[in-house]
Amino acid sequence: MDRLAALRLFLCVVERKGISEAGRALGFSSTAASRALQDLEADLGARLLSRTTRHVTPTEAGEALYRRLAPLLGELDGALRETRELQDRPRGLLRVLARRSFALLHVVPSLPAFRAAFPEVSLDLALTELPDITPANGVDVVIRHGLPTEKSIIGHRLASARRILCASPAYLAQRPPPICPQDVAAHDCLGYRREAEPVVWIFDTPQGRQVLEVAGPLRANSGEVLRQAALDGLGLVLLPEWMVGSDLAAGRLVACLPEVAAHPAGFDAPIYAIHARAEPVPAKITAFLTHLRARLRPD
Repeated sequence: MDRLAALRLFLCVVERKGISEAGRALGFSSTAASRALQDLEADLGARLLSRTTRHVTPTEAGEALYRRLAPLLGELDGALRETRELQDRPRGLLRVLARRSFALLHVVPSLPAFRAAFPEVSLDLALTELPDITPANGVDVVIRHGLPTEKSIIGHRLASARRILCASPAYLAQRPPPICPQDVAAHDCLGYRREAEPVVWIFDTPQGRQVLEVAGPLRANSGEVLRQAALDGLGLVLLPEWMVGSDLAAGRLVACLPEVAAHPAGFDAPIYAIHARAEPVPAKITAFLTHLRARLRPD
């Protein structure tokens, strides 16, 4: 016996004062409704309904059960309705874990428009410099370099993998710009810090791949720090297009060797937003990713 269905039927019988009418409302035949009520009474060991040819009324035990059960089932129905609405329309708390530089440049500026479009969604945004982050511990969306291989993860590309070698006009006025990758090693280079490892930049040329160990006045584990140091004229930097694109367009930075594809060792992946595979995907996640991708328009 489906006890929950039988309890719903019992409530409906009390409210509609008839077994057949209540059964029809809930999709039971008269026979099936009567059988379900009999099974419920047998299971509880109590007579719940007094039946005559004209009336069905609750017994004292039935009245007591109805008074306790009606608000409980009302709360249960409300909880189930809210759960369905979380899937059907964007609402609730969205937890996002994101790479710091990308979040500050692209996610944070998008939040006012997102909140205006989806006022029922609130956000919990955490920033990190850790590379291998995945949805866990209640996190809904992760924004990171590269796409994990786990089949339980869905990825959406937000920005390309292209990196740009560049420097400020002030720096290039003092030092001749490089005309080939080998020239880069003679420059002051601003590199991403990875523990005690040297800074290595990789150039893919028509003649083949060239791997250079570079050095300079600053290493940092923050892309924003390296970008600002380049703007301040401290040296060459190799950063993602999504980070320096506006500086290049405004002339604050100048691209060097633009025809040569290059990337720092270990940093050659696009930016992805990832979330756990689910069917259906919660509406708050879909709305957030659609909003971000529309803003970024990845190539």
